[in-house]
Amino acid sequence: MPEKVTKDKVLCSIVRDGRLLVFRHIDYSYEEVMIQVPAGTIREHVIPLRPPTT
Repeated sequence: MPEKVTKDKVLCSIVRDGRLLVFRHIDYSYEEVMIQVPAGTIREHVIPLRPPTT
């Protein structure tokens, strides 16, 4: 059985004036790709910073 690979991920909930920042990839139709919030993989050599507080 192959070794399990894990990766650190990050997800951002960005709200301004009560509105949530979302996006979609314009290269795909609504049926192929849903609305998303900013997110991604943290590279091995990157140290995450503490997020700002409000």
